[in-house]
Order: sequence, then C-alpha cells, then structure tokens
Amino acid sequence: MKLLVIGAGLSGLVTAIEVQSAGHEVIVLEAQGRVGGRILTLREGLSDGQFADVGAEIIYQGQDNLIRLCERFGLELSQELSLGPGVPTLIFGGQRLSEGAAQELAAEIQAAMQHTRPGHYETIAQWLRRAHVSQQAELLLTAIAQSTPAGPLRIADAEELNADISWGEGYRKIVGGNDLLPRAIARELDIRLGQAARIIGWGRHGVTVETDRATFRGDRVAITVPGPLVPELGFDPVLPADKVQALLQLRYGNATRIVAQYAERELLKGAIGPGCFTDRIPGFIMDQSIHQTGDKIVVGGLAAGDSEPVGQRDEELLDQLDATLSSAAGRPVKRIFGTVKSWTRDPWSRAVVRALIGDQRQSVLPTITAPLDGRVFFAGEHTDERVGPGGMEGAIRSAYRVSKQILAEA
Repeated sequence: MKLLVIGAGLSGLVTAIEVQSAGHEVIVLEAQGRVGGRILTLREGLSDGQFADVGAEIIYQGQDNLIRLCERFGLELSQELSLGPGVPTLIFGGQRLSEGAAQELAAEIQAAMQHTRPGHYETIAQWLRRAHVSQQAELLLTAIAQSTPAGPLRIADAEELNADISWGEGYRKIVGGNDLLPRAIARELDIRLGQAARIIGWGRHGVTVETDRATFRGDRVAITVPGPLVPELGFDPVLPADKVQALLQLRYGNATRIVAQYAERELLKGAIGPGCFTDRIPGFIMDQSIHQTGDKIVVGGLAAGDSEPVGQRDEELLDQLDATLSSAAGRPVKRIFGTVKSWTRDPWSRAVVRALIGDQRQSVLPTITAPLDGRVFFAGEHTDERVGPGGMEGAIRSAYRVSKQILAEA
C-alpha cells in the first residue's frame, strides 16, 4: 500500500511513522518549509541559549501518549514541575492582587459552580449572568478562557469549566524545545516540503493529490491539516454534505502568541510566579524558562478570543506585555527579545486549537472522522474526542486512531 499524508504536523508525522512501521510506503506532503505545524520553537535572537515555544507549549500530567512518543524517539523530558495548589497571580487594573483577594475570587467562582450548575450547551458568558458572579470574577474567567479554549466566553463551554482555579498538577517540557519531537520523527520519513495540497481525488482505483507543483498518486490518503483548512481543500468527487456541515459546526480557538525575553529573571519570577492571569493583553502569561538555564527569563502569553488583537502592530503588542509585567514587578523591565505569532492569521492553521462545545465529541466528530470509501481518512487535533482542546496529545491520539483505520484497509 502507498499512503499519502497531507500535513507534517504532529498528527501527520505520527500517522506516517505508524503506517510506515507496518511495512508500507508513505509520502508526507507539507505546504510549509518546515515540519511541526503548530509546534514551533524559536532560538535565533534569544540570548543565554534560551528558546521560546510559540506554538504548543507544555506537557501536562496524564498525557501519556505524548510522553511515550518522546521516549520512543530518545528525547529528554524536564523534571516535573509542581506549580502548587495555590491560585495563580492575578494582575487586574494594573495592580497585582493580594493573595487573599485572589483566593476570594477563586472561592466565589467555586461557590457559584456549586450553587448554579452549568446547563448543557450553556456558554460561560450565559452561565456567569445566571450565576450573578462579580465583575472581577468575570475578568478572571475571561483571562482563563484566553488560555483554554483560547476563545471568548460566548463560545466557551460552561460544563467544562474547571472550578478549581489553580495551576493543578505539575507539567513537563521537552528539554531543548518542543520542535525536537516533530524533527526527530521527520528524520525517518519521506517528507516533501513546499507541497501545498489543492485537490484530493479519490475512487476505487486509488487516490491523487494535486499540489501547486506536482501530482502524487497512491492507494490511500490521510488528511491531517488543522480543521479550518479541510473545507478549503478541493475534493473530487466532492465531500458528502453531512461531512461539510459537521466541519463548519466545529468551533475553534483563535489566538496570537506573544513571547519575549527579559533581563530581570529573578524580579519577574517573584512578580508573576510560574505565570499569571491579567485583564490586559495578553490575558494569560507564563514563565517559559522555568526549565531553562541562563540569567534571562522567557515569558509567553496568549491574546485570544474576542481579545485577539486585530490591526495592532507587533511592537504595540509587545509594549503592552512590557507594561503588564512592569506593573507586576513594580518598576520598568527591559525586553531584549520579542516576537508575535498569530495562529489565526496563519494561512496554514487559521486557528490555535479546536474549542468543542456541548456534545460535539459525540454529535459532530464521528461525522468528521468517518473515512470515505476506505480511501480518504481524517486526523488532526480537532478530530480527537478528548475533553477540551486537542493539543499535542489529541494530535497523537488522532494519529493512532487513523493509522489503525488505514492498516485495517491495507
């Protein structure tokens, strides 16, 4: 069997390596000049040998498929960092709230969740009105939604709101940067970069994939690009109407990543801890360099949902990050590197993650993931049934699912 894989993100790469390991020929077609998709690590321009992940960021507890894949390819994981059970730092109105004030806000939301249970398909915006939470609590919920599902409260699922407003369990990162994983997998595969798929043909005699530069033929094709891109592909014959309708129903988080390196490592560590929530842009800020050496600190944030900046220059966004961190630190801080990456405006992603609502895992995803005539298969983080955003773990899970489907047809 010859398999064509469209997309060299984590889902496409894992699909390819699984099918290739079973003895089949695989070609991966990637539109960009690099592998990794929404895993992107920057090293150039940062000092002290530090790096910044401007895409997928951390590995949470319980993401066992991701951890095992790192082990399989010989990648070192950092020590698990326990962020503690306390409420994260909150910076509202340009001031860092006291620990007591932050705990009061968290307690208000927890009590509201107990007394006013969210309804099915109720958004957080709808729920907070019904629950009569305070304006400060609404600001906190808005900031939390910018981290996950990276969307506005009007599309965030209230049933999936974690009422435990804390950092929860610890997390890990790939030592040296998260892009080491897709790069390691890619070394064992036939990757064709700069091949943007335009038309997928399929029928009983096999499949074809037309790109701007060539036409590829195979027996089966796996489409692993981000969900918003699937309706932009041409299909011959056309996709079934129910699949197109399902794709158009799925919600996505929209976000701009803002990352900067500062000289005042100890000052900012004391000011924001491992991370913080704010009522500014960005609404979620995290210390990315906790697991890194060096005298500097790398800080990353998300400006997401309705708060995603439109029409603002990159330098303006970085200035806003400077102002937020200076407020937390009590004095101006010195930025020595900064970058802004909009995943929403990126033509090869158009979203940062999927943002399911209600029972879309049961009502929408089965239609999206259904193969076509045993020839065309669908994967990607948006297709996985895990709760919340798919992320790296969801991308890998979708790859294992689809590779089993493909091998069953071989």
